[in-house]
Amino acid sequence: MVAAILRLWRFPDLPGGLNQDEASAGYESLALLTDGTDRWGNAWPVYFPSWGSGQNVLLSYLSVPFVGLFGLTVFSVRLVPVLLGIGAVPLLHAALRRFVDVPTALVGAGLLAVTPWHVTASRWALESNILPFFLLAGVTTLGYAYTSSRSRILIPFSLVFLALSLYAYGVAIFVVPVVIGLYFCTRYRTVLKHPVLVGSSVLVFLVVAGPLLLFVLVNNVLHHVPHFVSSLPFTVPNISSRLDQITNGQDLAELNTHFVTGGFGDGYLWTVPTGFLALGVIGFPLVALGVYFAVRTRSPETNLFTFWLIGAVILLFVVPANGNRANALFIPLIAFTAIGIGGLYRALSDRKTGRAVVAVVMATALGYGALFFHDYTTRYPDRIAAPFGKGFDDALKSANGAQHANEPIYISDRFPLNYMETLFYLRTDPKDFRANTESRLVDGVYQVRNYRHYYFSSNETSLDAAPSYLAVLRGDEQRKCARTDTLAKHHQWTVIRCATR
Repeated sequence: MVAAILRLWRFPDLPGGLNQDEASAGYESLALLTDGTDRWGNAWPVYFPSWGSGQNVLLSYLSVPFVGLFGLTVFSVRLVPVLLGIGAVPLLHAALRRFVDVPTALVGAGLLAVTPWHVTASRWALESNILPFFLLAGVTTLGYAYTSSRSRILIPFSLVFLALSLYAYGVAIFVVPVVIGLYFCTRYRTVLKHPVLVGSSVLVFLVVAGPLLLFVLVNNVLHHVPHFVSSLPFTVPNISSRLDQITNGQDLAELNTHFVTGGFGDGYLWTVPTGFLALGVIGFPLVALGVYFAVRTRSPETNLFTFWLIGAVILLFVVPANGNRANALFIPLIAFTAIGIGGLYRALSDRKTGRAVVAVVMATALGYGALFFHDYTTRYPDRIAAPFGKGFDDALKSANGAQHANEPIYISDRFPLNYMETLFYLRTDPKDFRANTESRLVDGVYQVRNYRHYYFSSNETSLDAAPSYLAVLRGDEQRKCARTDTLAKHHQWTVIRCATR
């Protein structure tokens, strides 16, 4: 109940506006729904070329039914993340209950429900934010399948969610093999006793994950698309390596050490509000205690969180971390905190003292969560409004309503992926976009000059060639005009008519 309230309060209007990644993922859902392609015309892609450097596909595919039901709206685009965010809480409870015990499960679910990072991530539609849910579902189903009385039926399908996690966020490719490999090592007796069952699970994994693994092969090993790929029912795009772009030559050791020791803060408002720790009261002493108690059990299922954490830590040696790229770390840390609290309670001979320790930790977590959520619903909306372009949809409506025949409309290029936000709010048919746009690929990024009479660069010569044009300006942006008429203002946006002569 608490998890649902924190994630559904003022949903989907908080955060206000729409991030460019959300607009892109949502528009891809519309393209898949109407055409069976992405916005560039690629049939059923395993990875979206998107703006050029690529975007993960799973969120867009999952959102297709909701875009079909409710249209392309902020609500339909944010619905899958919020549902998965709410669902992660009982799922963590189920995992800890089965692999540890009931008290630990209650503590873990309670911590996750009020964790600032998870509440914030659940409320907007960054496609990588759904990775923790699929990793959690993956380790839960894996452990359940091998300990169930119906294991012969379940084991062949035990790796499906881990395979799907690769489509949620590509960095899972560093985590998933570690989880599977270490679990099989600790379950070696089962592997040797039932090689056909275990082998069938690996085969199912390869079938589900195969298209994405082929994408990795094409882009990171072959660097070209083999001829046979063109005959497949899905598209494997050849784009610049996503990993190469996000590393960007940064000092990993210094950056990631600062990220970890600084409480997993990255300074981005969309990760967690300023002044709050991403994981709240969760700290390394309790995590270390949880790892100790988990390893001491020698249980392969309890240590699924250990294997997950090991795989997630590997990411810190591969990519510069922020709250999104390192999100695979967080649920294991929460789980180990719960295991540590539970183990500490059992280790104390005085049960009253143990209950007091648990009560203090949970009260502190709930109090911190309450402070965070108060800030999130009061001061945070004004802070996040500018980065998420709040008011752009209204400004675009004002410009469309004021347009004269054949009058160009300039969309501020101070707005990242301004063309994408425009297409989203216009609900543009992707076929019409492809037929009526001029774009080119520059240094791995699609530069879109225009869509019909909408222009996306401040240096566009067609604007000054017209007698007048409309401009949707951001902040203090101005245009050189012979005469300027201000038509509307919406938050940070101003709509003007610019007479050029």
